[in-house]
Amino acid sequence: MSWLSSLFSRRAGHGSEDETLLRLRTTRFRQLLASQGALLSLIEDSADKQGGGFVFDKQYVIALAEQAAELADAVAFDLNVLTSQRHLAFYDQAERLRAELREILARGLGAGDGHPGGTQPRGAATSTVSPEELAEALARCEVLYRASGTVACRGVAAGPVCNLGDRPELTAVAPGSVLVAADLGPAEGVLATIRRAGALLLDRGSSAGPAARLARELRVPAILGLGDATAKLTTGTEVTVDADEDVVYRGRVPELVEFAAATRSGAQEEEAEYRLLRAVRRAAFPLTFSTGLPEPALPDCRTVHDLVHLAHLLAGDALSKLLLGEQGQAGVLVRLAGVRWCELRLTALDGLPRRAATAIGPLDVTSRPLRALLEGLAGVQEVTEEAGGAPGAALRAAATDEHGLAVMASRQGVDAIDATVVGVSEGNRIYCRFAPRGEGDQEGRRGQVAAGALSRLGFTVSVTARGATGWMRGLPAGETEERLRILGSLWARLVRPGANGWQRAELEASAETLLHGYA
Repeated sequence: MSWLSSLFSRRAGHGSEDETLLRLRTTRFRQLLASQGALLSLIEDSADKQGGGFVFDKQYVIALAEQAAELADAVAFDLNVLTSQRHLAFYDQAERLRAELREILARGLGAGDGHPGGTQPRGAATSTVSPEELAEALARCEVLYRASGTVACRGVAAGPVCNLGDRPELTAVAPGSVLVAADLGPAEGVLATIRRAGALLLDRGSSAGPAARLARELRVPAILGLGDATAKLTTGTEVTVDADEDVVYRGRVPELVEFAAATRSGAQEEEAEYRLLRAVRRAAFPLTFSTGLPEPALPDCRTVHDLVHLAHLLAGDALSKLLLGEQGQAGVLVRLAGVRWCELRLTALDGLPRRAATAIGPLDVTSRPLRALLEGLAGVQEVTEEAGGAPGAALRAAATDEHGLAVMASRQGVDAIDATVVGVSEGNRIYCRFAPRGEGDQEGRRGQVAAGALSRLGFTVSVTARGATGWMRGLPAGETEERLRILGSLWARLVRPGANGWQRAELEASAETLLHGYA
């Protein structure tokens, strides 16, 4: 009998059953996360289509709605298997959302082959600027950015910069300004601010994020992920944003503005396919939960994205309770060298650590994702000890050679990281979740800092009252493991507040230092 099997057998014969249950539940959780990832892919693809410049037909929109509804059904099934049928009401909610999407399609398709509501496309005006004159004008311009970001909404606009890094008040944005910010979440006032802006340039953000969604809805040209726009563009500087070509020019380029206004198809958003796509996306894909609302529940789910997001949070809660509760004292007690603040127990679902010992290092763990996570966690023990003092964090992990799930509980909530690392990039993914608040952190700064760091790392990020979550997939194995090391370091830094408590500026500086160290 192996030393791990012997350890399990000491639990009055229940160890093997618990291990089997844990293996089945983690497998089901990975399936639910795969459905969530598929939904995010639909959101990103439809966001690209809505941004303009694509040719598609109504069948694409029909298929999009059906796929979203099928994913809602799938996560309802996975959640109920994982929780022993404790959330049957999710089936009814999924069916209601499917019926709403079908009603939207019926109304849109019932408008005939013309344009819904009788709206006809506007004809393009004739430009007084020839292509040759435009080329000469652009050749004289200084390029600030070219193909450096992600276009969230196409279009061309020129105006003075309003840098929220210089003027943090949202009300400081004058009409027609080029709004520059690090990122914009679903905070109060963001909608009115973007509505006033002539264009939007962000350091971070994704095409599926709240700022990108609002930019598309309001048809404001937007480029995200520029990295250093807030540091490079000062308030009052005139720029021209060409979100058709992913270029930002210094100064106003009137030839480009006039040429784009005359030649860009004014009919695009009025075409039946675009109007129908916009209606389906508005009904299915926004995440309506926000940090300012009470903890979300099933009656709050107004979209498919809401339903899927809540399902994976509840599934994660159930799996965390299994690890921290019934499995809390099972597995192998291991200690990372020098990390006195954390007790780790590992349940190896296939394979074992390379040697049986009471204290092992990260390299003794055979699971690729868990090993990378622990390497990052162990690398900043001096930070957490200085900041937090006495030990007491309970970390529980379950792993196979290619998959790892780790959870850490506190009085404020549960952190969780689930990852798969295989040889094929398409199979690699990371899901992580950080509790929204830390001890004495009434404003939820911990979750905000975690979300900012995840966004910088390229994760698709959501922030609600239940926490900050991130999702990433499709990276090569080495890059996936590197992200996990960074997450382990970030996790260690967020275990306890610093000397000044949960000061957002202090934690953001710590996160920036950490991320620069891995750049």
